[in-house]
Amino acid sequence: MGGDFNAISCSTERMGGSSPSLRSMDDFNNMISTCNLIDIGFVGDSFTWNRGHLWQRLDRVLFNDAWISLFNATNVQHLSRTLSDHSPLLITIKRSSYNAPPKFRFQNMCLLNNSFLNTVNNNWIAPLHPDNGVRGMVRFWYKLKRLKQVLNWWNRNVFKNIFSNILQDENLVNLTESSYRSDPSVVNLDLLNKCKVDLINYHNQEEVYWKQKAAAKHLGEGDRNTKYFHAIVNRKRIKNSTIKIQKKDGLFTDNIMEVKDLAIEHFQNLFNKNFSSIIDMELSFIHNIVSAEDNNFLPCPPSLEEVKKVMMERNSDSVAGPDGFTTLFFQKAWNIIGGDMFNAVLDFFDGSPMP
Repeated sequence: MGGDFNAISCSTERMGGSSPSLRSMDDFNNMISTCNLIDIGFVGDSFTWNRGHLWQRLDRVLFNDAWISLFNATNVQHLSRTLSDHSPLLITIKRSSYNAPPKFRFQNMCLLNNSFLNTVNNNWIAPLHPDNGVRGMVRFWYKLKRLKQVLNWWNRNVFKNIFSNILQDENLVNLTESSYRSDPSVVNLDLLNKCKVDLINYHNQEEVYWKQKAAAKHLGEGDRNTKYFHAIVNRKRIKNSTIKIQKKDGLFTDNIMEVKDLAIEHFQNLFNKNFSSIIDMELSFIHNIVSAEDNNFLPCPPSLEEVKKVMMERNSDSVAGPDGFTTLFFQKAWNIIGGDMFNAVLDFFDGSPMP
């Protein structure tokens, strides 16, 4: 749904003139929310309408989840105004044809499976091959690396696809309900209740999956927010996509391979610049507020309880780190991996290089 809505959704969509009406913005945003529509953003000038000293974004295109799921590379461009005081909107409709290579990402929903911690424990206590004598950060890194391979296998063969599990168990609930109506025995009732409990567990896992993928920190699980989380994922996916990129000659390209190569080249140049430290700075004006006692305390190795306290107080909803494991994994598996993590921290304080 697109066109001139003659309304803005926030104050940043207006420049000049009097202050925008809060009631009008609330009404407009309520309409967007009630209709389950999504503003995917745009490319180009921030304002689509101008008269005198007043600029506003009055024109936009709104999409629903079904559209974004089907055409996940859609983008909207604000073109230049000519004879009209409104900007034309160009909608490019296509599907994403480029998929990045798969990378390990721990799924928090795996923690809801009864066999998960046993799988982690059995793998963690096994000797390292070929050298079980490595210690500290290297040992911790090797164990995490080996665990990834085990969890990839476990996910495919034990945990399996959550959506297939839900579909299969829904069919099983229907069959057992039919059997119980035909023969209301205790055995059939127990079987029906078991299938329903399994289905509830699968729905809980699905909700955790979508919450993690949406990276939504302001809602907790338990209220069946699955559809809402799914909508956030779709919105993030389409808003975070790079549709086109500017080349050195000032022209833009939307060729996916050119976009990829130019992005890599940009960060290679950015991070490979020579760094020169300013050594001859006058530091006497900086007050010394760290005492000698504090200074000596800073490099002291922490205790096991300190490391555990820091880990447990971290935000469990934070995104996965470079190793692919989430904070929640380390918190839930602390009794298994805590000792090796503590040794890795001590190794770091001893000055060992990062593996």
